[in-house]
Amino acid sequence: MFEQPVRYVAQAPLGQLDDSALLATARERAAHLAEASKQLAGSLNPERTLRRALHVTVPALADWAQLMMPTRTGVRFTAIRADAPDRFVTVEGARPVLGEVSGHGRVLATGRPELMHVLADGHVPESVAATVPAGVLRDGVLGLRPADLLVLPLTGRGTTFGTLTLARRAGRGFEPEDVALAQELTGRIAIAIDTARIYAEQARVAEVLAASLRAPELPDTPGLAIGARMRAAMHTAEIGGDFFDVFGEPGDWSVLLGDVAGKGAEAAILTGQARHTVRGAAYFDRNPSELLRVLNAALIADGGRGEPATRFLTAICARVRTAPDGGLSVTLASAGHPRPLIVRRSGVVEDVPVKGLLCGALPDARYAEVRRELAPGDMMLLFTDGVPDAVGAAGRYGLGRLSQLVAGYAGSGPHALVEAIDIAVAEYSGTGIGPTDDVAVLAFGGVKQ
Repeated sequence: MFEQPVRYVAQAPLGQLDDSALLATARERAAHLAEASKQLAGSLNPERTLRRALHVTVPALADWAQLMMPTRTGVRFTAIRADAPDRFVTVEGARPVLGEVSGHGRVLATGRPELMHVLADGHVPESVAATVPAGVLRDGVLGLRPADLLVLPLTGRGTTFGTLTLARRAGRGFEPEDVALAQELTGRIAIAIDTARIYAEQARVAEVLAASLRAPELPDTPGLAIGARMRAAMHTAEIGGDFFDVFGEPGDWSVLLGDVAGKGAEAAILTGQARHTVRGAAYFDRNPSELLRVLNAALIADGGRGEPATRFLTAICARVRTAPDGGLSVTLASAGHPRPLIVRRSGVVEDVPVKGLLCGALPDARYAEVRRELAPGDMMLLFTDGVPDAVGAAGRYGLGRLSQLVAGYAGSGPHALVEAIDIAVAEYSGTGIGPTDDVAVLAFGGVKQ
């Protein structure tokens, strides 16, 4: 649990000690604070930090300790006893009313500690009832009576967000020096818990944002089989500058694949903006050339934001109409993107000569459309430059190797095709070595209905 056991530091009242004993006690308390700080700093997990906070107080400062922390719906009380330091008791409760006469609401409002007593008789003072919830927690305190309770505020960044309650059984009490020590330790506990809470919240926000920037799940597309693979150059973030999207309705689908200049989080943010822009534009006009024109205009209008290296992107947009026999009619427009390939069922590989200016470069860019027909069993392959530009021992992977590879997978289906490309590029770049650029491939072919 801890590297070293926490020592008991609440000795006899200091007024009864001589100078040497006072010095020894001061050293012991300083050592305890140092050790407690070390233990509290050992984790950024809120739950683990909370448990460590209780362990540095019991039995060193008290026979019983309770932390009250806010939750989304109320508060949570967590307590331990000195005779069962590994048994954490947790109770949910309502958020206290700030400024109430006694209890947590008063401590939260004033930011000052409160000291109260529990007599040996069966009477439970109102202040104690307002501090310790009825049930197993209050029974734990009443089992110590007569006892003294010290309620301390947990304050971080200028706000009191919780409380630490310490209880000592009869005869120990809280001398002024003990209160000062408890306040010093509580301040360190508050900083540790507050830091862990901030870290957890920032991690949660980052995860939500990252999830929104990752490649979307492919939708169910009746009449159209689609396979896609994407590898980010930054493996740890799982986000990058390549992106794709598929949307539309049965019989009429739109496919978008693009590549933002740059890598990492900045590039990933632009991919999200690009996908949302194209989807919004598609409500008014589904033609690929118009979708790219709107995307270009949006990037030009937003040119003052972000890093200069992530203001441009290449993209290819396809409008795919399906036929009952599995054939496809594909209309394409390109914004500076590598030419797509058609993999005929016969094994013939054709490139599609579609071209245009990359998005974000010139405000008046216009995009021409190219139309191709795919027979049943044919596939169209879209890819980013991370595929031909993958570097291995023999130089760039190149379009020649790609064409030769895909010819061997004619008629295999889009899923098998993109998986083969993904594996081939990864192996070419080197086993265990991540890509130096983001890599995205997407293939589609008709399905007989």
